[in-house]
Amino acid sequence: MATSAWVCFNCRSAVRRSSAFRGEVPCPICSKECTFLGYRILVPPKQKVREWAALREQLFRERTARDVREHEMAVRQRHDLEQEIVRLESMPANRGRARAVQLLRRQLAGSNA
Repeated sequence: MATSAWVCFNCRSAVRRSSAFRGEVPCPICSKECTFLGYRILVPPKQKVREWAALREQLFRERTARDVREHEMAVRQRHDLEQEIVRLESMPANRGRARAVQLLRRQLAGSNA
């Protein structure tokens, strides 16, 4: 089975666990929680301070980009729900359409969480 790396940027140490492992991994030196890297990212040698700083910056940029994408998708989904509600309410009223609007409003309320 493949192994993945967790790293402590403070101590510049790495820990490997099974890729199926989903718990927290403490640093063997300072006991703080390690950061998950995955199995494809190479861990630099402990002495290469610049490479560790570059790795930390790369992870920060990737996680920020992921968070922005997730936020944009949530806004897009909310907009789509609002547009569908407006479209259905502009049509002649009937029970099926009223029920669909009610369900869409519930979805919209759930997307605020």
